[in-house]
Parts: sequence; C-alpha cells; structure tokens
Amino acid sequence: MRRFLLSFLVLALSIGAGRAQDAAPGVAAFKAGDYAAALAAFRPRAQAGDAEARYWMGRLYDGGLGVSASADEALKWFQAAAEAGHAEATRVVGAFYELGKGVDANAETASRWYERAAKAGNDKAMRNLGSLYLDGRGVKPDAERAKELFEQAAARGNTDAMRNLGYMYYFGADGLPSDFEMAAEYFAKSAESGEARSVFDLGRLYYRGQGVERDLEMAAKKFESAASDGYARAQIFLGRMYYMGEGVTKDMERAYYWLTLAAAQEKDDAEVYLKRLRTELPADIRSRLDVKAREFRPRTAPNGN
Repeated sequence: MRRFLLSFLVLALSIGAGRAQDAAPGVAAFKAGDYAAALAAFRPRAQAGDAEARYWMGRLYDGGLGVSASADEALKWFQAAAEAGHAEATRVVGAFYELGKGVDANAETASRWYERAAKAGNDKAMRNLGSLYLDGRGVKPDAERAKELFEQAAARGNTDAMRNLGYMYYFGADGLPSDFEMAAEYFAKSAESGEARSVFDLGRLYYRGQGVERDLEMAAKKFESAASDGYARAQIFLGRMYYMGEGVTKDMERAYYWLTLAAAQEKDDAEVYLKRLRTELPADIRSRLDVKAREFRPRTAPNGN
C-alpha cells in the first residue's frame, strides 16, 4: 500500500511538472508581449481541459491582450480553470464577484470563492478574504478572523497582508488594541519589497516617532523612495520637509518640484504649500521646475492587488 501511495505521488508530481512545462512556451510569449503566440499556445490546451492554460486564457480576455477585452469571456475561462483546481483562478473568480466584473457584484459569493482558494493555499485569497471579514462585506464582521487570515498570508510572503496587519495594529480594531511597535514591525516587513505605500507608512512612523525612535532623516529617505515611485502622499510629506527643512537641508526648489508632482493626484493638500512657494520662487525657476515635473516618470510600475 505504501509503495502504491509513493508511486501515485510521484506520478502526480510528474503530471504537474509536465503541465507546467507544457504551459511554459505560452507563458514566455505572454511575458514577451507576443499575445498572438500566447493565444495560439494556450487555446488548444485550454479547450482540452488544462487548468493552467484556461487561467492564461482568462488573463488574455481580461486584459484585451491579443483578443477583444471581455469580462464575460475572461470569467468563463477563470471559472473553468477554477473548476479544474487552479487556486489563483479560483481567487480571481472571487475578485470578479467582489468587483462586479462580468457579473453583478456579490461580496457573499466572492467570499465563498476566496475561501476555496485560501483552503488551497493561495495567499492572495487569504488576504482578500481577510479584507471582507475586516469590513464585514459578504460575511459577518470578525476582526480576529481577518487578523488570522492576514497572518496566514503574511507568513507566505504576501506584502499586502503585512501592510493590512500594520494598519490593524496602528489604528486598532475590534478586540485588537493599537500597538505602534507591532505596526512598525509589519510595515518594515512589507517595505522590504519596495512597495511604495508600505515604504511611505514606515516613513510616517519615523516622522512621528511611533513604534520607532523619531528619525526625520530616515523619514525623508523613506518618503523620497516612495515619492520616486509616484506615491502622492510621500511626495507631499517630502515636499513639506524640504519646505520646512525637516530632516533635510531646506530647499524651496525641491519642495516646489515634489509638491507640483503631488498636486497632479492630491491637489488640495499640495496647494497649501504651493501657494506660498509661488510667491517665494521666481517665475523662471518655477517654469523650469514645471517642465521637470512633466517629464517625471515613476521609478517602478504601480503594484497590482
């Protein structure tokens, strides 16, 4: 019996590895932007019942890549992949129901799909389901359950879940008191990925001295990193620090530059300081900095969920 089980396990692993290899040419074409080749590689395998190929067909239709964008068609392929046991496709079906893509929005149905994917070990689904429990959408509000799911996802390296835990500890939640040190720990873990929001949140703790020793120079470094990735709140904080000379040498030109960038996303908050700077900087300098701001490109592309 033991020999039979071992043989079955080896066979299952071999099949799984074979399917991954079969999908490799299509995945390579997808990542290279050759969506016609990806479609040609995935379609016959998807029609033959391959879960991985069905998932990638969903990706193509969801993004309108090599095909006309269609939420309905994307959902069809994601559901087919989910029914064939694809954990990430199962999570994506949940996201479609949560967001109302191709179907009427239904958080309760989304929670059931997330639960299935989470039980299959999908860390993104754990995080998505945790958010539903935290907000009480589609499920009964349960901060402890949310925390448990975020911790499970974080243990698998999910940086969004780490950030969620940081917020739970920072603001507190039902049955969970505020704890700045724990918030700092989770924001620091999430920030290791370089994700701009987490880097900003960690910088804000250094700026305020919450959970860590106050360090304005460190805060400025964190804000500049997140600001360079296009995160507006970090640009506002950094611009204000240059305006006031906090943790950095006072520099009106840098203050104007970062606040001008921030104004494209959060105009009202940035304008408080820009109004003052317009009276303090000559028109020719402001014009030069306006051109520089228009040429700005985020250092990295925005992260997906």
